[in-house]
Amino acid sequence: MILPDVNVLVHAFRKEAPEHPLCNSWLNAALQALEPFGISPLALSAVVRITSNTRTLPYPSTFEEIFRFTDYLTSQPHCRLVTPGERHWDIFRRLCIETNTRGPRVTDAWYAALAIEAGATFVTLDRDLARFPGLRWEKPS
Repeated sequence: MILPDVNVLVHAFRKEAPEHPLCNSWLNAALQALEPFGISPLALSAVVRITSNTRTLPYPSTFEEIFRFTDYLTSQPHCRLVTPGERHWDIFRRLCIETNTRGPRVTDAWYAALAIEAGATFVTLDRDLARFPGLRWEKPS
């Protein structure tokens, strides 16, 4: 299973995003593939938060646009909502301690733990996630 990071989803959605062509192409290919496609509800909520933000975007997306995008993703037959299971907290705690992860990077550890627990490959634009032992990750291509 593949599990996209928030940054990949935001760049795929927002046409003016610097990595839009790459992420949009990757997302379209992933949605047409047979491999299960995982989505975290927390990542979906982050897409809503980031793309509707009137303080950081001169032209934020409307809720209609955002939810059309997120509903399209979750309606795909091979899409699976990926939520934390019984081992998530222990994996998350271990990753934070072993890598001395603090502050804003704690969210990265949370997503890394989610992917590790699900046995998923995490797809991200952030190479910094390579520091988490046991995480399979790749850049969109």
